Amino acid sequence: MLKRPFSACPLCDAALDGCTLHKVADISKHPLYSADLPAQLTWLRCGTCAHVFTQDYWTPAGEAILFAKTLPHQTPGSQPCEPLRGTWAPTVTRVAGILCATRPRAAVFGAAGDARPRWIDVGFGNGALVTTADEFGFDALGIDVRPTAVERLAAAGYPAVCSDFNDFDAETPVAVLSFCDALEHMHDPRQTLRKAHKLLAADGLLYVSLPNSETATWRQWEAAGTNPYWAELEHYHNFSRTRLIRLLAQHGFEVVDYSVSSRYYSCLEICARKSGFA
Repeated sequence: MLKRPFSACPLCDAALDGCTLHKVADISKHPLYSADLPAQLTWLRCGTCAHVFTQDYWTPAGEAILFAKTLPHQTPGSQPCEPLRGTWAPTVTRVAGILCATRPRAAVFGAAGDARPRWIDVGFGNGALVTTADEFGFDALGIDVRPTAVERLAAAGYPAVCSDFNDFDAETPVAVLSFCDALEHMHDPRQTLRKAHKLLAADGLLYVSLPNSETATWRQWEAAGTNPYWAELEHYHNFSRTRLIRLLAQHGFEVVDYSVSSRYYSCLEICARKSGFA
């Protein structure tokens, strides 16, 4: 069995009989598609919380086929480092600046050795966020489920672990956890956020970027019937900004910064702090 159906809405547990068919997409043209996989992706809309999600998700057998391929630009070492460094520097600068609201700047930008704050990037892709965070002085680590990506990042001299995030444990509290275009790949985002909350330090930051269905771009795509995100065969969710912020609040995170991604169309960037820090 390559796919397993959701038994309820993955964000609010509403019964599926209260969900409506939202979209059916052809995924056979996706560059990661294999003829061994089903050619269509069915999307549902929850009648209770309005979240939009796929009817089913990949089993380990399905993931084995899917993860056998990797998009070239999402592999460490596949692109020149300097442009990627410039792409990620503003993000690291912004997140580090927010962390300085609770820590001395010298403990963020000037820390050395074992005092460096830990930054873990989940689903690191080409590894550029890990390498840039390392340059800024973070103790940066990448986690990914694709062995080739992990091997290449490690070969370049950066810590990398091949693991599902929910199976990973950190030895020390984490200052920053980043999910860059990764949370929409998690079939159970609530489990992921509970784990993130557990791993983060008391003042820890969660950085999330993903497609946002509440943009002018999204509306334009829908009007023209050209929205590319319906055919993303690794995605299980299409979040709205409103639903994502509510989900974060439900799991102990307070949004402290919002931005628009320059890397992908119609994507948001949110930085949220673990709630309760005084």
